[in-house]
Amino acid sequence: MSGTLEINNINLEDLGEVKLKIYQEYLKGKLEILFPNTDVRTEWDAMRDERALNIYSPRVDVAVGPFATHQRHELDYNDMFNVNRIRGFVERLITYNRDNLYRYGDFVEAGTYENIIYQNLNARCFMAIEIENKVSRKHLMGGAINASALGRLGVVIPWTDDKLKAFVRLVRYLHYLKEADKNTFNTTNMLIVTKEQFHTALSDVIRV
Repeated sequence: MSGTLEINNINLEDLGEVKLKIYQEYLKGKLEILFPNTDVRTEWDAMRDERALNIYSPRVDVAVGPFATHQRHELDYNDMFNVNRIRGFVERLITYNRDNLYRYGDFVEAGTYENIIYQNLNARCFMAIEIENKVSRKHLMGGAINASALGRLGVVIPWTDDKLKAFVRLVRYLHYLKEADKNTFNTTNMLIVTKEQFHTALSDVIRV
């Protein structure tokens, strides 16, 4: 069976059995419908053009451009939020993120729409998506930081309930560090959304 056929016939009711690479390509195809005039990439090498600096270069599972590798796209990103379908999609993701955070208590107050979309103005892409399954907690933290730091919106998709809980605990930990006046990382623009929730949000704004 070809990769394309597998993607088109993906069983969204049994996503746990879908290979991550196939799911990445599936998301890419559906996001290209939502963002028809924007480049969408899988395994995006975020710092490919900065190799001369000899710095860490993460690969983002799925990324939505435009990509700010040579110039800022702050105004372009602002305009994208004004597109009704995109705004509706983002609002749904924000609602799901709030639900997931409060599922384990209200220690962390979920960000508002305005706070979230204006948190990371000098982003490297519009949306950075990290899909986490069989990874260590340290790797999970790295994925979360990459999504938040590189995307105007960072989205983390936990593959299992265990990973969902781990992401929420990470956000609570970082919030605790802030409350205790310790060094931390601001994850206001990072949205924790399950694969089922992400699909539902897409379904609400496009035909999938």
